[in-house]
Amino acid sequence: MNTTTNITLKVPFSEKDQAKSLGARWNAEAKHWYVPAGIDAKPFEKWFTSSQNPASNSSTSKPIKLANANINLQNMPDEDDLDAINAKLRDAYERFDNESF
Repeated sequence: MNTTTNITLKVPFSEKDQAKSLGARWNAEAKHWYVPAGIDAKPFEKWFTSSQNPASNSSTSKPIKLANANINLQNMPDEDDLDAINAKLRDAYERFDNESF
């Protein structure tokens, strides 16, 4: 089904080329990927934010079991923080790469 409006995506940096090859576009001002209006959204479902994906309804989601895992999840940044950090690093690298010495 083709979209009638842009759909914001949550694309990890490591998957940006895949999203781009499917037709996603980068909004440099808002620092996020999106599906442009008029494009079939089905191939992008794995990157929908939870508010756009009815399958991620919290009442039906199952908790993650971490038996035998020695991971401190309290101090780990969430995915939004990591995406913001990646965007800032990418911007800094692009500015550095474009400077002439």
